[in-house]
Amino acid sequence: MLCILTVLFLSACAPKLYHADLSANASKDPVPNEKGSFSILFDAKEDGNPASISESLQNAYRSNLQDAIPHGCVLNLSFDGKVEERYASLWYLGVLIFLPLWPAMPREDDITILLKSDLACDSAIVETAELREEEHPRLFWYGPYRNGYIQERADMIHLKLIARLRQTLLQNTPVDETIRSDIY
Repeated sequence: MLCILTVLFLSACAPKLYHADLSANASKDPVPNEKGSFSILFDAKEDGNPASISESLQNAYRSNLQDAIPHGCVLNLSFDGKVEERYASLWYLGVLIFLPLWPAMPREDDITILLKSDLACDSAIVETAELREEEHPRLFWYGPYRNGYIQERADMIHLKLIARLRQTLLQNTPVDETIRSDIY
């Protein structure tokens, strides 16, 4: 019993980085753009291990990028996600005694997804982009509320990546050009 509770405790709030439900932002079957057909290939890793990408997330990327990809081109998307969890309190010592009755467990998460994209037309790469998005949820209560909020943050990362990648493909200029002025 203690083993089962420990497993549930450790895995209850892990976000599923590539299982986002963005069905409100995507049509069920995206249609090719007016310029013609396109293709998007997906590859993902989570904490260094291969991961699968949900069909709803793939459809969200396809439907939002369909008018940004030229006819006959292939967009290769490679995701590399990482989740770091830190427990923010010594209250966890009390978990050993009051595990079933311990609702307040402060935790800090850092969710990062690095997206690398290559747009290939006529077997030549014509545009490359590397985009990084992060979310840093800080939560107090344990349970369904925390799990739902963490998953919302992982989903928000994909919404940001879709918007930034779309802007990159349509404008044909570096998305983070304004950040460069902050560095120098």
